[in-house]
Amino acid sequence: MGGVKRAHENDVAANPEQPVHPSRKRRLDYTEADAQLAKIYNDLADDVQAVRIKAAGEVVRNLSAKSDQQIERIEKAIARLIKGLCSGRKAARLGFSIALSEVLRLGLELKGSGITLGKITAKISEFTTIAPTAGGQERRDYLLGRRFAYQAVLQSGVGSNATVSIQEWQGFVSAVLELMCERQWLRRECGAMLYEYLVGVGKAIPADRLQILVDGLHEKSLWKTPEGVAIWITLAKHSSKVKLPKGVWQHNGPLSAPERAVLSKVIQEIPIDDEQQGGKAGSGSRQTAPSFAWPVILAEYHSGHRLTSEFAQFWKQVVESGLFHTSSSAERKALGFQVLAMAVSSAPSTVLRQLFTPNLTRCIINQRAGSQRYLFDAAKAALNACIARSKQDPTASSGVIQGLIEEGAANFDQVTKTKTVETLLGQSSTEALLDVVTFIQRLMRKPKHEEQSQADAQRRMLADLLLSIVRSHKEPTELFTKQDPKHKSASPAAWLNVVLDTFIELGYCEPKDDVSPALSEASKSICRSRLSSCVAQLMNLPLADAATAVYGLLKALRASKNSYFHSTASKETKALVKRTDKAIQDAQEKVAKTKNQSKAATAQAFALLFAMSVLQIYNEEPDAVPALEDLHACAGDWGKNTESASVLVELLLSFVSKQSALFRKLAEQVFAAFTGSLTADGLQSMLDILSQKESLTGQQELFAQGDDLQAGAEQEEEEGSDDGSAIDVEDMSDVEMIDGETFGADGLEEGSDDEEDDDEDSEESSDEEEGEEDEEELAAFDKKLAEALGSAALDPDGDEDDQDSDMDDEQMMAVEPALEKVFKEIKKRSGKKQDNKEAKDNIINFKNRILDLLTIYVKAQHASILALDLLMPLAILIRTTTSKPTAEKAFAVLKAYFEACNKHKTTPAVDDAEPVLALLASVHEEMTKDGSKLHANACSRASLFLAKTLVALDPSHYSAVAAKYAALQEKWWLDPKSKVHGSVFTEWTSWSIATRKQA
Repeated sequence: MGGVKRAHENDVAANPEQPVHPSRKRRLDYTEADAQLAKIYNDLADDVQAVRIKAAGEVVRNLSAKSDQQIERIEKAIARLIKGLCSGRKAARLGFSIALSEVLRLGLELKGSGITLGKITAKISEFTTIAPTAGGQERRDYLLGRRFAYQAVLQSGVGSNATVSIQEWQGFVSAVLELMCERQWLRRECGAMLYEYLVGVGKAIPADRLQILVDGLHEKSLWKTPEGVAIWITLAKHSSKVKLPKGVWQHNGPLSAPERAVLSKVIQEIPIDDEQQGGKAGSGSRQTAPSFAWPVILAEYHSGHRLTSEFAQFWKQVVESGLFHTSSSAERKALGFQVLAMAVSSAPSTVLRQLFTPNLTRCIINQRAGSQRYLFDAAKAALNACIARSKQDPTASSGVIQGLIEEGAANFDQVTKTKTVETLLGQSSTEALLDVVTFIQRLMRKPKHEEQSQADAQRRMLADLLLSIVRSHKEPTELFTKQDPKHKSASPAAWLNVVLDTFIELGYCEPKDDVSPALSEASKSICRSRLSSCVAQLMNLPLADAATAVYGLLKALRASKNSYFHSTASKETKALVKRTDKAIQDAQEKVAKTKNQSKAATAQAFALLFAMSVLQIYNEEPDAVPALEDLHACAGDWGKNTESASVLVELLLSFVSKQSALFRKLAEQVFAAFTGSLTADGLQSMLDILSQKESLTGQQELFAQGDDLQAGAEQEEEEGSDDGSAIDVEDMSDVEMIDGETFGADGLEEGSDDEEDDDEDSEESSDEEEGEEDEEELAAFDKKLAEALGSAALDPDGDEDDQDSDMDDEQMMAVEPALEKVFKEIKKRSGKKQDNKEAKDNIINFKNRILDLLTIYVKAQHASILALDLLMPLAILIRTTTSKPTAEKAFAVLKAYFEACNKHKTTPAVDDAEPVLALLASVHEEMTKDGSKLHANACSRASLFLAKTLVALDPSHYSAVAAKYAALQEKWWLDPKSKVHGSVFTEWTSWSIATRKQA
């Protein structure tokens, strides 16, 4: 059966009389213009703002074209845009509302269009009304669509449009207020919409229309809501145009002091017991975000006379006693953290301190106590807002820091597991730092706690905070003022002077009347220790800046007439210090006069040494006076003989032997100025330390303790003297811990797997040796204990019944002296073991400090022939030291030496090849003594460096060098157990080829 042929478009065009199905007719009426318009409407819902704005412009241009259907097209567009506002796509509301406002503006201005505000209001109500059976989300979308439609009407300029009648305006306002009262979340949305409208074009709206809005809000009882308060504050600025209702706020508005209790409930949306509110006041429901009224109220309080007179009381009553009350819910406290972040970002710097009240700050600390706390992240977000404000305004950090410390804790970062205070200090301006350190100085004089132990703990934490401030500002521009390029007129910054004065006042002087409770010896010791740490930090600066800082410190110390030094020091010591003052002054004058940089550096170095020696005297160091006398003798003979240089080296070695960062850095600063004056004897004194044994014996030899000291120590152990004292690491902030420091060799060639294997093997063998020693000690203890008991109770082969037998009282009394003797011997052995460990750590630490000085030396004096004397001691140290970091540090010194020569394209200026060849032979001999990769690498590079030096002296020396390598290679080839690495010869060959090409 044949089908009926469907009509094509051409057939329809040829025969218009032919009937067409209605659906077919609609498809034929859909033109290209319709497709283009559909695309424009689709772009209105795009996520990209630029696309939405462009589409809105296209809609307006499309509807602006004059035609017979223009009014009809505008009305269709209005209906379509209102419906589009009800879309669930969030971006659709933004794009469609922009387009609707412009289309409404076009329609209202078009003469004879018949488009009025009344009709628009009716259409909005019609197109955004949904059936009662609709789902919750769909109902919410339509209500939001109505809200955005009303916003589009306001943005179209109807408020100031003269063609809009007062009745139409009143009907529109009533519709908006009806929607505002329908749901609490709609009240917030519509309230924000009205507020933004009034702020934007409020001055252009006629007074009668503003009055309609005022009366409508009063009729709906919306004034005592957060939104009503924000609108009241805004309308109050137009008092000449509107008359605000009486009886709402009894005392000149919501921000007046008598109304603060009511305002507190309103802004927190707590129900108010007021019959006049008609149930429209705050519902007390949960708020997930602060109302837009908060920034409006805060801005009003932060302006004019309210800034200082009323804001603190408002914040205390509403936030401190409201949102952060001890009985407040977690949700209300979460809201409080958001309000805090808002206030921190907008408040003037002068009131930031007032934001951090006791309850608020305590809540931050409590919520940051553990990650399981409900508001753990919310509290951190508030602190992040503080950091963001400080980054934007470095002067704002002062108030925040003061609040966190005074109302929270001196160790706020530790208790909250954040770096808030540390970051704020790092971002602070010099003015803010001065405020902070002055505030800390006041707290240290008079802590919040009256009980002595608590006051000591707080003073200690505050002292640590002052030290962290100095450590966080390392640049000379942050530490000094009035600088010129030569730093001759630089002086310590005001905040740095306050820090130093605080430590001097509380650590070295008789306390003033405002110090309460009294300073304990522990607090004085802490202040002295932290002062030394501050000076150690300043020692990282260039010599001129470091000297400037120490000069200022010494002047402050000498100017304090009530210091303990003036009352306890002997006449001889006072005279010596006075003579030192004159020596420092002479050195400064010499620096100012001389144009020779080397002489100026020498004078500055001596002045720095003098100043630090005086500080040691004030610290009551036992050897400070003799050391200062030696320094005077050295300075007096400087340049007259070589012995003065040797004396200076010995003095510097005494500094670096101490486990103190201050004296290590001091030695490095001074040594850098005197490297050119270092003699062979002085250098040998340093190298002798590298060869010392890393044991108690080595320590005794090094520090000249001798057998008498050891005998005295043994006698003390036998007497059982033990004071039970322990080292408090926190008290010793200037003490350097050996295990806490690591050193890298920077560029070890061909990997480090062999070194790791060697290190693991050495650790394993060390563990085995310690295990064997422990077993031997345990066996010896069992034997002595059995002898003391006089029985076979501890015999493993004995009878079990015998082992379980008990002693009577007489037997126990009889064996008690023997047991005491056994345990005393065990204690003595344990003490010796600990002494050996401490001695080993001390020697290793000393060697590391010497290596630091040698690094400075090789960089400055790489061309000196004395530098060649370093090769063998460093290679031997790499082989013999028990510390892998020390071996790597020794290798780094060699590497720095070779790189300095390569950088400056120089070699040591030797006159005779024989000593260098002999040194090369010693290096080759050293290669045969160890098989570690690091040692082989060091010896190989030292050997090649000597070869380069010899060839640079005379190319004919190459044959002598090659002969020594050949002899070494022959021994290596003949001895299968040779510890010489094959890479030594590969590197020699590569160097020879490269040298030959260059020649």
